[in-house]
Amino acid sequence: MADAEREVDDVLSGNVLSVQELNDRIASVVQDTPALNGVRCIGEVTDLHQNSTALYFTLTDGDAELPCMLWANRYQKMDADLEDGTEVILEGDIDYWTEGGKIDLKPWEVIVVGDGDQAAAVERLRSELEERGWFDDEQKQRPPAFPERVGVVTSLRGDARYDIQNAIHEQDPTVDILVKDATVQGSESPTSIANGIHHLDRSEDVDAIIVGRGGGSDSNLQAFNTERVSEAIFTANTPIVTAIGHTDDRLIADQVADVATITPTAAGEYIVNSREEFLAGEVKPLAQQLDAAYETFQQEHEHERELAEAVDEAAVPEGLPPVYYKAAIAVLLLLLLAITGLWLGVI
Repeated sequence: MADAEREVDDVLSGNVLSVQELNDRIASVVQDTPALNGVRCIGEVTDLHQNSTALYFTLTDGDAELPCMLWANRYQKMDADLEDGTEVILEGDIDYWTEGGKIDLKPWEVIVVGDGDQAAAVERLRSELEERGWFDDEQKQRPPAFPERVGVVTSLRGDARYDIQNAIHEQDPTVDILVKDATVQGSESPTSIANGIHHLDRSEDVDAIIVGRGGGSDSNLQAFNTERVSEAIFTANTPIVTAIGHTDDRLIADQVADVATITPTAAGEYIVNSREEFLAGEVKPLAQQLDAAYETFQQEHEHERELAEAVDEAAVPEGLPPVYYKAAIAVLLLLLLAITGLWLGVI
């Protein structure tokens, strides 16, 4: 028996738990711990979504997060209207979901405090930047139709990088991609992302910049709601395309960007599809105008030809054509000669 196999057998002969057994043990500890039952916690509602049976959201306090699940029938009996950004006090039990291996808070009481500080700060910044005109359409730059080099600001370890690369190269492998590694989550992320944009913007060889990351909670995406990242996007000379967290234009960075796409893959496809859009928006209308002008020229030429023929026909006298008159004159001359010859006795 190989040493590796012998080592595995030795380990299995000991107390090795299955995932289910360990999860059951954790659930038992959580359930039997009084400090985790009937807890009250204050925080801000983020990432709220629901189905017919329950509401799911994250209770946020700065960088700290706690998943929550509230049964729909229980929520319907509450005098509470939850939405993203609402600050609440929740009272309930901590629960451990053994199948998924996750802890969440299941509240039985919800007290609405008001608008959360985080949401309020984002809205204040959004209003301020809107007053500055950073969201105005006239500030937007159009990415080039035929980019040769595309810069990407994202984490080298994230899936977003590969989604963007694959989307571009599947349609046009000749496009050069320059990736700038950035921290896209946490307190250092605003500076890291802004520096990445500045670095690529200074390169004269980069035709467009994609700023992206995969999905995440509102807290995970907070860097894209900061003035630092927004300023880097707004002041960039290179067109910026955002693709952040599978969201639909609710981040400030998306509003400042020249183009906002929903996913990293969509951003890569947009950059390549811009060629097709250019052909459809610029070249095809010109071709149609050229065809229409040629057709008009042909019609005018035909009309002029018909008009010239009509003029020629109008210039001819009424009656038989001239050739008939000439033949008749020739016949009369011959008859006159014949009569004259007979009268003179020559014939």
